[in-house]
Amino acid sequence: MSARPFIDKIVTTVPLYVYYKPNGISLEKLEEETLNLEEIEALNLKDSQELDQKSAAESMGISRSTFQRLLKSARKKIINSIIEGKAIKFEGGNYIKNNEIKRTKCLKGIYHYRIKSNDIGEKEQKYKISKIKCPECGKRLIDFI
Repeated sequence: MSARPFIDKIVTTVPLYVYYKPNGISLEKLEEETLNLEEIEALNLKDSQELDQKSAAESMGISRSTFQRLLKSARKKIINSIIEGKAIKFEGGNYIKNNEIKRTKCLKGIYHYRIKSNDIGEKEQKYKISKIKCPECGKRLIDFI
């Protein structure tokens, strides 16, 4: 039995800096906690933009349960970092930036999302299909162009 595949999430929030740390202590002396970009997006949608979990999950192209796990993980990492005086590093994850996605509407009125990808060779493009679910209809309609 193989492991479950990672599903890319749609992310619009990218932090300006790579680290957030306690004042007055050099980074070399601190332990780190890593927050990935999906966790940051989940925090932003739920806590800053005050979306309900269903809307936030749809905007990221994921299920509500996956969204809840991301949110719980992010909050736990942040509170542990604050209490234990750790630096928070922002990096990584399985995501696609929102500005790399092109939204088109089909004749049936369903939105289809296509991903711009410069790093995939021309001959491979027709074979690559993203695992993101379409926020409009819930189907895996996003493919590489």
